[in-house]
Amino acid sequence: MPVNDADARGWVFYDAECRFCVAARQRWGGSFARRGFVWLPLQIPGAAQRLGVGEEQLLAEMWLQLADGRVLSGVNSWSVLFRSVWWLWPLGVLLAAPGLNAIAARVYRWIARNRYCLGGTCKFHSHGHQPHRHDAFLNLP
Repeated sequence: MPVNDADARGWVFYDAECRFCVAARQRWGGSFARRGFVWLPLQIPGAAQRLGVGEEQLLAEMWLQLADGRVLSGVNSWSVLFRSVWWLWPLGVLLAAPGLNAIAARVYRWIARNRYCLGGTCKFHSHGHQPHRHDAFLNLP
């Protein structure tokens, strides 16, 4: 695990208010931390500016800032992270393949939009949740 930022290969920005995201970090984050990736909450002050994105865009998905300054998000972040671990490397290559990357990106965006419900809290931020037509039916008293 990197002792300081100078030793880091990159910084993974994840949603620390999402139980699904926190559980994934707890389960899998150590594998990436041992390879030099530092995990930081999206909610830290200055994260959006550091990544060069707006606040709403910041909260839409996870982000990866590499030591060379490149910034990736979503499934492209996972592709890089997976390729840093020898036994996940094939999955990282597949996620980067042109046709599969587009499909994986769509799946990732669906998971990211629904992550609060997947984590069991069904908390919706103001960044893009639009009520579905069936919401009124599902929320009947």
